[in-house]
Order: sequence, then structure tokens, then C-alpha cells
Amino acid sequence: MAEAITKRDYKEWEAFCEKVQNSTAVKFNESKETQQQRKNKGLKNYNFFVKTYFPQYADHDCADFHVKAAKAILKDKNILAILEWAREHAKSVHATIIIPMWLIAHEELTGMILMGKNNDDACNLLSDIQAQLQFNELFAHDFGKQYNFGSWEDGDFTTKDGIRFLAVGRNQSPRGARKGEKRPNYAVIDDIDDDEIIHNPKRVDKVIRNIMGALYFALSIKGARMVVAGNRIHQNSILANMVGDTKKGGKKREGIWHSKVCALKPRTIVKNTDGEIIGGVPSWQRYSLEQILEKMKKAGHVLAMQEFFHVTEVEGKIFKNAYFRFARMPRLTKMKVIVGYFDPSFVNSATSDFKAVRLWGIYNNKKWCIKSFVRRCELEEAFKWMINVEKNLPNNVAVIWYIEKQFINKTIKRSQRIVEREMGYKLNIITDHRTKPNKYTRMVRMEPDYSNGGVYYNAEEKDDPDMIDGNNQLKSIEPGYNTPDDSPDADEGAWY
Repeated sequence: MAEAITKRDYKEWEAFCEKVQNSTAVKFNESKETQQQRKNKGLKNYNFFVKTYFPQYADHDCADFHVKAAKAILKDKNILAILEWAREHAKSVHATIIIPMWLIAHEELTGMILMGKNNDDACNLLSDIQAQLQFNELFAHDFGKQYNFGSWEDGDFTTKDGIRFLAVGRNQSPRGARKGEKRPNYAVIDDIDDDEIIHNPKRVDKVIRNIMGALYFALSIKGARMVVAGNRIHQNSILANMVGDTKKGGKKREGIWHSKVCALKPRTIVKNTDGEIIGGVPSWQRYSLEQILEKMKKAGHVLAMQEFFHVTEVEGKIFKNAYFRFARMPRLTKMKVIVGYFDPSFVNSATSDFKAVRLWGIYNNKKWCIKSFVRRCELEEAFKWMINVEKNLPNNVAVIWYIEKQFINKTIKRSQRIVEREMGYKLNIITDHRTKPNKYTRMVRMEPDYSNGGVYYNAEEKDDPDMIDGNNQLKSIEPGYNTPDDSPDADEGAWY
């Protein structure tokens, strides 16, 4: 269950506002010339702008990626920017506070919609920018007083210039966000994922449609910036789907401006013989290498890679990461037997079951996963894959294909015949007629083979998206699971 988010305490917010006010006091004897020089430099130099007007956030210079993102967002009135930055690298501060304030300073903001996990989360995020607009004396002195009426507690306030700030949850509609003649031209979706929604593709798809539908079209057609900020906590997260490359090697969404930043610069990373990160150059000099490595050590490998490097490994409770042994596979001619098992589904959509075909062989009493097909697709695509596997086998090697018994056999057979005619190749597939025990029980019975070292995977397929998806499905099997299980079901069928 995702952790509940509650509305920010008002007294806490008042204390923050006092801090903002005290840190941005204006010198009473300052000359107009000095003021103008500061304004001009702030409009040109983002790092100077941050350190001058937001000292409470500026205990260190901005990183290059902060500056680059701010410049790109200012330059392009129609940008769809995705800031995929490591945890504690100031995503929220820049996307929800400083960049919109920079747009105000450049007279580029007509309204802002802020989307969070839910309304309370969005209101909490909105509270910080209201504090700046209402109590940042130096910004008001240089760029004019801003705040007029309304409150972050209600998720809705307006500046004196009629710029409306609206907070919405990820399942709320932002329609009707216009204030008078001013339609909002900046939207930010901040840290919208949680550990619950990432396991529900249907809910993820619904949020994506809300972002690209109701939210995007609530913005001005004359020019609107949209910014998504977060880190990739899962391969099926909302952020990952916004980028588009949910699978290794997948294409990014067309037209996005994508900034991906890890805690350490990728080309500088040093690993030991076990593949553990032991060195590298921090992406933001606010942190030392020692601080980052210490946090990684305490969090553990899986969470550290997720939060700092956007590498979304699934750590199973029953089928643990350590059980998945990738090794150089023996020649297929040495295998005692090779079985391919097809677990089909009938609907091809973002929320349907997967078509899963898993190819297993036995060598020296060890089970080897040779290849994997795990996709949401049409039936024909799976049959084409199976034929191509057969065509590429050595002459003296054959696969025994099985298929799970289904109620709609005509659909299966029709799709198979279509592909066979198209490819000029006949598949011989045996139907698994057994009366199966409980699915969860069948899958969990595979665990002893894994924990005892009796299962290996083809090292050449380690980075294959279908292999990754199939193995992640198996790792997700646990009591009460509600994640896809087509691949482990196919594994169990092949083993049987």
C-alpha cells in the first residue's frame, strides 16, 4: 500500500515563509543601478538567479544539468521536458519553484498547473511557490509584487497580474484552469509515481491519458511548456511511459526534451569484479563520492540502483535476484530435450495479458532458459517468433512445442494457419490438456530448483527485453500478487 500523503501543517508553512522573508531582505540604501545590474544578470544567468533570489535552496552552485534544463525550458515555449534526475538532485525545487519563478521574471508565465500523486501532495508542492511569491522580498523588489489572493491549502491562488496557480492530483481533471483571458502555459508533473501504481498497468495508462489529454489540452494552444520530474522507480512507471523507453532499446516518445541524470556521471563509474559500483564522479558537486557510496551501501543494491541510477530491478520475495544465473549456454545439440511453451492471451492492449513463449532445455540435469517472448501483441506475432526460432535451429535439433489449453481454440488455430501460410512453414504444437492445480502453487513449486542452483539462463539473452520482462514477472510472484504472470505460467508448463 502506498504511504498516505497528508496536507502540510500550516504552522510549518508559516515558519518556512518567515525563513524566506528573512533570507531575501532588500538593502534600503541600494541604488537603482545596482538593482538593475542584478536583475539583468539574473535574467541571463540561471545559477546567479538561484543563488541570489533563493538562498534557502542555494547551499551549492547549480549543476550543469540544472542550468541546461532551465535554459531549454525558457527557450522553447512548447517544450515537453522530462527531468529524470536521481533522488535528492533538486527535481522538485527547480521544476515546481525556481523555473516557474524564472519564467515570471521573463514575463513568460500566464498560469501554472501542478500535478502530484493526489490533491494533498500537489497542494504541498504548491505551498513552496506561494511562499516565494508572497514573502520573497528581493524577488518582489526586482520583478514586482506577485501574490494577490487564494491559498495553496485549497490548491488555488492568483497573482496580481492574474496568473493562476492550480494544484491537482493525478486522477483529477484540470479542465477550467483558465483565469479570465489568461490560460495556463506551464504544467509540471512532479514525483507522480509510487510503489503501488507501478504494478498496475491499467492505472498507469489512465494517468498517462489524463496527462496527455485533460492536462495538456488545458494549457494554452498559443504556447505551453510541460515538465515531468521524477526518477524511474520501475520499468512500467508513469515517468518511464512518458519517456517511452519502458523496455531496453525502446524508442523515446517523439518530440520530448529528455534530461537523464544519475548520481554519478555514467562514463566515470568504476565497478569491482562483482559488478558493484565503487567509484565515479558525482553529477552534482553538492555531494561527495563518499556520501553517495555510503547511502548506496545502507539502502542496498536494488534500491540504490533504482533511486540513484534509474535501473529498475525487481527483487523477488520468493524468486530472488541471486537465483537468476546467466551463463554461457551449452550447444543446443548437447541438450537432452528442448521444450517451448506458449501461454496465449486474446486481447492486445496496454492492460491485457501478455503473450508468453518460453524456450527451455535440459543439460546435465540443469534447466536452461534459452529464449523468451513476452509481449502484449497479436497472436500472429507469437507464432511468427516460434517459426523463426525453428528456422534458426541446427539441423539435428528440434523443439517440442506446447500450448496452454484455452476455451477459444478456433481463434488460436486461425491465427496459426494465417502465419503458417504467410511464412510457408508448418508448426507442430501439442495442446497441454492436463487439469492444472492452483496456478500460484504450480509456479511456487519451481523455487527449489532456483534456490538449489538448478536453473540457468542464456547469457546472450540477458539484456533482451522479452527475457527481462519474463523474469521480472517471475520475481513479482508472491502471496496476494496482482501482477502479470503469463511468463512464469509458461515456465511451469515447459518444466512440466
